[in-house]
Amino acid sequence: MQTHTIIPEDSLTEEQGKDSHFKNQFIRAFEGFYRHPQTMKELSITTGIDRANLCRYVRQMEIAGTIAILKRSYCSITKHIANKYTTNPELFPLNIQLSLFDAREGRINE
Repeated sequence: MQTHTIIPEDSLTEEQGKDSHFKNQFIRAFEGFYRHPQTMKELSITTGIDRANLCRYVRQMEIAGTIAILKRSYCSITKHIANKYTTNPELFPLNIQLSLFDAREGRINE
């Protein structure tokens, strides 16, 4: 006969939730890019967050529109050209690309 271990629901705190670790990582990644623009590898080294997780978080922030590529330059760690990201809206590059359609009226710009 097998015995089953029953865990009371009140014994599971927030720290034991399976997503709390990743939510904390997401917040640390956002704050790291906010402090100063850096590559994913640089942030990975300074925060200890795995770069694969950072790629996922950057993609989520790109979809939400809360992160931007500030410039492409050499990474201080890998010495290769990489994107420098920022989540600080004051540092976002200006969007100077002309739009084909006017967003308010839905007509072609003349």
